[in-house]
Amino acid sequence: MPNSHPLSSSLTINIDLLVLGAGWSYTFLAPLLHQHNITYTGTTRDGRSIPGLAKSTVPFTFDPSSDDLAPYRILPRAGTVLIVFPLRGQGQSTRLVEMYNRVHKEEEGERRWIQLGSTGIWKGSGWLDRHSTIDLGSERAVAEEELLALLEKMSCILNLAGLWGEERHPRNWVERVAKTKEDVKGKGALHLIHGEDVARAVVGCLKAWESVGGERWIVCDLRSWDWWDLIWGWKGGQEDGAEEEKSEYGRWVLELMEENDIRALPRGRELLGRCLDGRQFWKKVGLLPKRTLLQ
Repeated sequence: MPNSHPLSSSLTINIDLLVLGAGWSYTFLAPLLHQHNITYTGTTRDGRSIPGLAKSTVPFTFDPSSDDLAPYRILPRAGTVLIVFPLRGQGQSTRLVEMYNRVHKEEEGERRWIQLGSTGIWKGSGWLDRHSTIDLGSERAVAEEELLALLEKMSCILNLAGLWGEERHPRNWVERVAKTKEDVKGKGALHLIHGEDVARAVVGCLKAWESVGGERWIVCDLRSWDWWDLIWGWKGGQEDGAEEEKSEYGRWVLELMEENDIRALPRGRELLGRCLDGRQFWKKVGLLPKRTLLQ
């Protein structure tokens, strides 16, 4: 049974990890934390139970404009806080850290903070890694930079590629992101990370903090998938009535290949636009991503 803690004792216990925002990724993270004997508690807005997990979560809503400490008093004291919900703009990272620490005092510099972010903050084309320039027009990037500046070595940002796993599969995204041939034409590289590997990345941080603390990391499955290749594989096909929609996507891809002198898929990396280099994180934590679309 996963470790979780009743609200009645939340003020007197110490746990290893507090997960602020126990949503989709938590369904992968909680079992792995239990497997590694890492004590934890997750929060949701209403303290609901998560399907498939035994215990309820702790109710918590972050209000960046409020000075009320009551919501923080119900939270347990944790050695590491994982922020899953997005923080935006100046001030929110500082407010969250200061309010939690006012209630759950710590020895100087002892508590660690991890923020989950998105690789969407890297713009441009060609190969980009964690040292490449980020888009500070993104409010999430601003909040992440604030956390790093505030806590330095006691903070860590994990910028995640596209999340997939279980019911969330990229093949189901095609109709949403590519409704027309012109949409397909504009699709370049797709970068992904499975929920199972998100969980492994978090546990990897906890176990290798000296190697990752104070830094921003790209977390992906080390693949730059070609959207045209994926669309062809998932939606290409012969016309036979029921397959008409698939055939339309197939025709679009073939026409685009002919128009752009692409002889075979996948296209070369130089044609895919932005490609992410996520090698550094996995090397630092001594792990390899476990799940890709091929597994």
